[in-house]
Amino acid sequence: MKKKEESKKTVKKKKTKIIEEKEFLKDSAEIKETKKKATKKTAVKSKKESSAKTKKVSKEKKMSKKTNKSKTDKTKKKSKKTEEVEEIKPLGIEEVFPENHETPSEKSEDNKFKREPKKKYKAVLLENKVYIFDKTDAEEIYDYGCFGKIKDDKNELSLEEALLLMKRNKLKIYENKKELKIEEFYEYACLQDKEFPWKFTVYEELRGRGLLVRTGFKFGTHFRVYARGVKLKRGPKSVREHTKWIVHAIPENYTCSFPELSRAVRLAHNIRAKMLWAIVDDEGDVTYYEIIRKTP
Repeated sequence: MKKKEESKKTVKKKKTKIIEEKEFLKDSAEIKETKKKATKKTAVKSKKESSAKTKKVSKEKKMSKKTNKSKTDKTKKKSKKTEEVEEIKPLGIEEVFPENHETPSEKSEDNKFKREPKKKYKAVLLENKVYIFDKTDAEEIYDYGCFGKIKDDKNELSLEEALLLMKRNKLKIYENKKELKIEEFYEYACLQDKEFPWKFTVYEELRGRGLLVRTGFKFGTHFRVYARGVKLKRGPKSVREHTKWIVHAIPENYTCSFPELSRAVRLAHNIRAKMLWAIVDDEGDVTYYEIIRKTP
């Protein structure tokens, strides 16, 4: 009986060992599977992260390319705008007749300026006008800055134009074969025209702004002024070559009546221009006033 019981106990022990081994194997297999799943998940995550990073880099590259393209386009547009502006750039008196530089002359073919050696033109004073009798010099002076008026192959300059060209070291004026100094010519002009001091101040100031200034005698004013960049040509005029302002120069102590103001404003209105009163003070500064006609 004892032997039977012992054998039974050994059999039970063997069975329990086998069961324990089986359970251990199961646990180890489950652990391996979980480890495999975890490694797979980590691999998938790393792949996703790497793909996301590559996508971000590609997007950043695309954005940088776009920004570079936009910058290049903007620079191109700016360059085009500057080119357009340079084409319409007004010619100031320093550009038309630069001091201590070469003298520009205009080509008839492509309307571009070329540089020629510095030159002084000779003119003759006759009463209240200055004449350039040499035909080529007369045309050059007119073509450079629209100075004077071509008439019978000679250029007729006003006193204001002649003095400005003298100050720019571009004109020599002779009276009875004697060359006049700037001071002598200025005194002569003041004797010929009592309004010359403030007229010349305004004329020089407008020319210094790069505006084209012509006489306004036919409009009953001192000057007619054109927009910046306009260069009058002989012959028929374009729409752009229309008078923009008519300017009357007066001293600061000037007095006038209301009918005089009304006539000036009506005249400017009739020719589709603006009427400007240029007031010159004792210091030589110019202030412009525009008077507009309003109807109720």
